[in-house]
Amino acid sequence: MKNLLIFLLTVGMYFSTYAQNYTQFQIKRATMFSTYIAEKMELNETQEQFVYDVMLARVYNSNERIKSQNLTAQVDKQVVYKSEYKTAQEKLAAEFGVKDARKIMTLSNEARKNADKK
Repeated sequence: MKNLLIFLLTVGMYFSTYAQNYTQFQIKRATMFSTYIAEKMELNETQEQFVYDVMLARVYNSNERIKSQNLTAQVDKQVVYKSEYKTAQEKLAAEFGVKDARKIMTLSNEARKNADKK
């Protein structure tokens, strides 16, 4: 019993140490992407959750790389955005196939443009 308690405490500390703290903006952005994509492609809940996780990672990683490298020029930021776009597309291709991954990424751009218009 004592060993189990120590093990659970150790696992809990490990996950809390490496937990990522997402901002409200990042969560809202990923939700907006995944909801829009799920509606357009008629995804089930499991697929929508996978898309959400990929989009959240894309937004979070872009933001973290830009902050850590202290990038201010739009040209430099675009390099990061393109890199994260490609990474997200690769993850989606592994799950949905290349054709659907391209469609998902196109829809994410569409959702972003629609949100930016508002």
